[in-house]
Amino acid sequence: MASAETQPQHRGKSRAYLVMRAEAEEALRLAREWWEHKTVPPYVKVRQLRKDELEEFVRLYNRCFIASPDPFCPISLEDAQKLDTDGIFVAEMWGTIVGFIACFVERDKDPIYGEITGLGVLPSRRRRGVATALIQRAVEYFLEAGVKEVYCEVYEENTPSKMLVMGYGFKQVGRREIPWEAPPEAPDEAPGGKIMRKFGLRPRPGCRNCRDI
Repeated sequence: MASAETQPQHRGKSRAYLVMRAEAEEALRLAREWWEHKTVPPYVKVRQLRKDELEEFVRLYNRCFIASPDPFCPISLEDAQKLDTDGIFVAEMWGTIVGFIACFVERDKDPIYGEITGLGVLPSRRRRGVATALIQRAVEYFLEAGVKEVYCEVYEENTPSKMLVMGYGFKQVGRREIPWEAPPEAPDEAPGGKIMRKFGLRPRPGCRNCRDI
């Protein structure tokens, strides 16, 4: 049992991810309209993540989320090797990966739907159109798969992320409460975001380097 000095100060508080939904075609239209009024930076390239880049992806993922208010625990190369790179796209600037978006298509449902399970941009490369370029590519991926609706989860205290997705037609349709710690008997209640839960990535018990867990 922790002493008064070591007990978490957040005991009794609640946190939540907001469940957001958008029509795929509407999201793509809004993304394209954004670009019509901007000069697309020629140095921003979006492409699919390659298996031989997983080590670089791990560094990118951890650097993106350590600087955000979302619940977070570093992932390892072993964790990343569980990922299906078919739906993961990365943004490059001058040959360096600076952002990513992870997509998942639920084909076992009728109608099928898509999920954005993770989106991150390096702090030093934000506000340069990288996130919009990633969202546009993700929506194109969903439309190619026959998806009509796209879902995502946004941590309620991450105001920039909420404003970003709302700009592409996403509206709140639900709320997922999360505990401060993941009960061993209920791993699906782990406080990490959707990409961690969807692919079986869990905050490691006793991880001293975890931030906000």
